[in-house]
Amino acid sequence: MKKNNLKVYKFLLGVLFNSLFFVGHAQSNWKLSIQTWTFHKYSFLESVAKADSLGVKYLEVYPGQKVGGDMPGVFSYTLDKNVRDKLKQYLIYRKIKVVALGVIDKYYYNKDNLEKFFEFAKYMDISFITAEPEWEDLDEFNRLAAKYKVKVALHCHPKPSSHYWSPDSTLKAMQGRKNIGAWPDIGHWARNGVDIQDAMKKLEGKIWGLHLKDIRQFDNTAAEDTLLGKGVCDIPAVLKEIKRQKFKGVISLEYEVNPKHNMSEMHENVMYYLSQLGKL
Repeated sequence: MKKNNLKVYKFLLGVLFNSLFFVGHAQSNWKLSIQTWTFHKYSFLESVAKADSLGVKYLEVYPGQKVGGDMPGVFSYTLDKNVRDKLKQYLIYRKIKVVALGVIDKYYYNKDNLEKFFEFAKYMDISFITAEPEWEDLDEFNRLAAKYKVKVALHCHPKPSSHYWSPDSTLKAMQGRKNIGAWPDIGHWARNGVDIQDAMKKLEGKIWGLHLKDIRQFDNTAAEDTLLGKGVCDIPAVLKEIKRQKFKGVISLEYEVNPKHNMSEMHENVMYYLSQLGKL
């Protein structure tokens, strides 16, 4: 990095940390997180360092991410107690909190291993499992959430493969299941042609977290991500709506473009988010 660029970067980081201090007072119930799929070309330990350098202290971790360093395995229930304990201590040292594990879907879980995800989340002090359960498994997810005191939040992906691409199907899945809430991806809503504001109002009171992203084109399941504020998702309106709802939860930034070299874009996304919070 050239010397002038380094100076600019350090200056912006200073602005960022000052902004984070302000945000802690302005919206103290909102936890700014990064979904580590953003850094899926890197290990979990590398993702922790990247988030820390951005001033972000919360993570939503996908269960297939390699741990990294001298520790074998992926961030999932398959880790032995020794590695789990090392990670817990490392996260305390870095002052980083994993708030969610996911997204857990049929690619990861089956009837034999589902409970192990909840046991792992409980052991690691993770509050939420973000998931896309099969319809027939919703009651079991709800039961395990109650048993382990780890809430389940329904996520969405592009239609037609996602059961919860519509807020209506998400509402139906939550009915009668008090341990299941919503964790939508507003970018996927837009890809699916779903009106974001309408969807958020339908789920009012049950949104426990969300993926905050922007995309280039509405109603196109192949639309690429873009920087926050540069696409069709109307991020300021999203933040105003969750403020109106008295939202208390996690806002996970996810950016799926240029995964090998996306730190400058993620820095812009964090700065944009903070700038919008200052306008609420």
